[in-house]
This record gives sequence, structure tokens and C-alpha cells, in this order.
Amino acid sequence: MSEGTGTRPAISREVDFGGGVLVAAIAVLVLLLAAVLPWSAQGATGWQVVLGESGTGVLPRLFGLFALVFGVVASATAVLTRRWVAVFVAAAGSSVGVVTGLWAVWSQNTGGLDGPGGGLLLAVAAMVVLALRWATYAFSRV
Repeated sequence: MSEGTGTRPAISREVDFGGGVLVAAIAVLVLLLAAVLPWSAQGATGWQVVLGESGTGVLPRLFGLFALVFGVVASATAVLTRRWVAVFVAAAGSSVGVVTGLWAVWSQNTGGLDGPGGGLLLAVAAMVVLALRWATYAFSRV
């Protein structure tokens, strides 16, 4: 409360990202690069996994969808609109995406498969960076 007036100071509806938004932008680019790299030992790329053209299972496909929707689209929306709600959506979705990414890596290591490809590991790392970056902005609001 401001002194003497009894009113609260106005809260901005827009986010001031500062220089940290460059980290998020690079992570999105890394995520897009990881989509063309192999996500499985059999050589299926991230796009093939997302489109269901590979036999990698449901968890890598679910992670691919989270990476596409929240890692790329929600992150771009948050940067372009600079709205807090978009930042919170990107933070929550990227955080859930990290968990599904870890499950996807686990599913490639078990069940008789030869292990995850480098693209999947790179995509999970990019989602971790995005989740941390968006969570930092989101918690700065609270």
C-alpha cells in the first residue's frame, strides 16, 4: 500500500523479460533442432515420433507433443504477447514436459529397446532450460 492514499500500486500486465529471454529463445531453437535428430536407436526423428510414424511408444510421442505445444508455441506466445498468463502457461506446460521427457527417456531404456537417441536427450535438456526460465519469470510475479 502506498502511504497516505490507501490504494495499492498498479501491477503491470506485461512481463519485462530483460536479457534472460535470449536463453529461452536459444532453448526453443535447440528444441527445433532436436526435432530433426534421432530420438530412438532405430533412427526415428522427433518429427516422426510426434506424427506417430515410428514404433517408439506413447511416452516419446507424448513428450514430443508437450515439447511442440509448450516448448515452442507457448514460449513463442509468451515472448510475443508479454502477458503473465502466457508465462504461467509456458512454465506449467514446460514443467510437465520435463517429467514426460524423463519418462520418455526411461521408456527407451527399458522394454527391450536400444535406448534413447541424442535428439531426445537434447530435447529434454532444452525443456529443462525452458521450464527453469519460465518458472523464474512466473515466480517473480508471485
